[in-house]
Amino acid sequence: MKLKNLSINTKFTLSIALIIFAFCIMFSFLLYYHLKQKVIEDANEKTRIIMTQIDALGNYVKDELRPAIFKLLYETGKKDEFIVEGMSTTHVRLSVMRRFNNKIKNYTYRRVSTDPINPEHKADALHVQLIEYFKKNSDKESWSGIIKSGDQEILIMAKPVNIEKGCLLCHGKIINAPKALLKMFPRLNDFTWKDGDVIGVESVSMPIASTLGEIKGVAISTFLFGAVALLFLFVTLHGAFWSFVIKPLKRLSLLFRGIVDGTEPLNQTIEVKTKDEIGELIFSFNQMAKYLYEAQEATKKHAETLQTIFEGITDPLALVNPDCTVEMTNHAYRVWMKEGRSAVFTNKCDIEKLDSDKLCPVYFFKKVVDTKKPFSEYWEGDDGKYYFIHLYPIFDDSGKVIKVVHYVKDITEKRKIEDQMRITEKLAAIGQLSAGLAHEINNPLGGIRLCFNNLISTKMDEETKKMHIEVINQGLIKIQQIIKQLLDFSKQTELVKSSVPINSLVENVLKLTEYLISKNGITVIRKLSQDIPEIMVDSNKIEQVFLNIVLNAIQAMDGRQKILTIESYMKNDRCFISFTDTGHGIPESILPKIFDPFFTTKPVGQGTGLGLSVSKSIVEQHNGRILVETSKAGTTFIVELPIK
Repeated sequence: MKLKNLSINTKFTLSIALIIFAFCIMFSFLLYYHLKQKVIEDANEKTRIIMTQIDALGNYVKDELRPAIFKLLYETGKKDEFIVEGMSTTHVRLSVMRRFNNKIKNYTYRRVSTDPINPEHKADALHVQLIEYFKKNSDKESWSGIIKSGDQEILIMAKPVNIEKGCLLCHGKIINAPKALLKMFPRLNDFTWKDGDVIGVESVSMPIASTLGEIKGVAISTFLFGAVALLFLFVTLHGAFWSFVIKPLKRLSLLFRGIVDGTEPLNQTIEVKTKDEIGELIFSFNQMAKYLYEAQEATKKHAETLQTIFEGITDPLALVNPDCTVEMTNHAYRVWMKEGRSAVFTNKCDIEKLDSDKLCPVYFFKKVVDTKKPFSEYWEGDDGKYYFIHLYPIFDDSGKVIKVVHYVKDITEKRKIEDQMRITEKLAAIGQLSAGLAHEINNPLGGIRLCFNNLISTKMDEETKKMHIEVINQGLIKIQQIIKQLLDFSKQTELVKSSVPINSLVENVLKLTEYLISKNGITVIRKLSQDIPEIMVDSNKIEQVFLNIVLNAIQAMDGRQKILTIESYMKNDRCFISFTDTGHGIPESILPKIFDPFFTTKPVGQGTGLGLSVSKSIVEQHNGRILVETSKAGTTFIVELPIK
């Protein structure tokens, strides 16, 4: 069972029990640690005292007793004798400690070497390690610590045995050693010690396992006693906690549950019996219940109002599930479902098995689920009608799309009006281009007429005839290209997208306006990026957008340096085409109106007021937008189109 599912009473009981248990363990551990440290400190002090006494005895033998005996032996003519019992500091120390151990058996004294005179004093593995330690750490005068020996813990204190000049008599060359000593401990080789070398180690050790066991017993007893005492205290506190906290909260909880289940009314008041925190909680509950009841009633009224508004929206609106079933619809959506309109969801679907080549509302739905972004699209349904479809995702806490708001609008009539507006604007643009087109046609026609007259009225050789016929042929081809370009621009088409290089559309428009640009003395600066990939657009309609903007720029520039800068570039998977003129700019007062249909500042007969409105509509059909930046130094129109 998870902790969060437990009651407060259970959580409180478990928490206090854990706290008591942890406190007892921590206290017992600290007590054990403190007593252990105290025992170790006492043992260290005792071993230090014993070591000091032994050192004092050894120093007495070395500094006073041994020299006196040597002197006595020399004076009596027995200089080769050696009295171990009075002259060997090691023998004296060990003998004294044996007598000491007859009274106190816990302490063990060792004085050993890696190469001793007496083989009994050979160092074991532990003491060899200590000798090596003092050799590497010559500045250390002693070492103490606790070691494990089998199941025993032993405290040991050790000091290095350094050879002195006076010791080299016995621990040096054989020739210098007393003969009596060599009889007792024969050897064949000289010692190689030098003054100051560490030749061994002396140690005092004592077992402390029994003492530590006693300390553990004290710690365990303390733990048990503390646990029992704290448990008694806990039971007392728990009873008080149950009476003052849990019982009133249970009463309040039952009331909450009754309100949620619908068995208790929301607008009721609980009697406040105390003025403590529980009483304040009950008072707050009464206030909250009152506010919730009022809010509930207000929410019902708001919900009724919103439902009325939702149903009153004339365009279809619905909330759609991932399987394309509609969860909530307004009246208009239900009517379209009955009519079988292709723009609304009427059946279940599996978006994972969707035909990726088929454009339909389910395809748009899948795109919203995959991209997790809103989606808008102009779409022609199977019923021949035009729709504007908008889908908006709704997410759960993990960011997964769980539902989609579907809004759809029938724009068939609007589309017809826009098509008519585009035709009107095209005709107006053709009217503005007519003088230039007439000039472009008249020039080759004049050459054709002259060559034709020469062919009729003048005798000429075959070579000259061929030249005149070639001039006539080239002139006719040029006229044919001009007329074809004009027909391609003026014809009415549906929105048919194809992959085209955007720079080529700009060049086509500049060819159409070449005469007007030249006539008005305008310099064109091209900054067309070659890195832009081909994009899916309706080339005829995008050319109409570019032509409208270029014609506006030509008319805006007068009385100053006339420069038209056209730039194309790519940014964040979007294509941008900007047209910058050096006119006087657009006044701030009319800037918000420039995209309104039939709004124009031109004289009567020179403009329809549809150019920018139609351009904006065309660009939005391509999921793009038109931006405008203006100042007294000129105006820039930026057409933004998606690359993919």
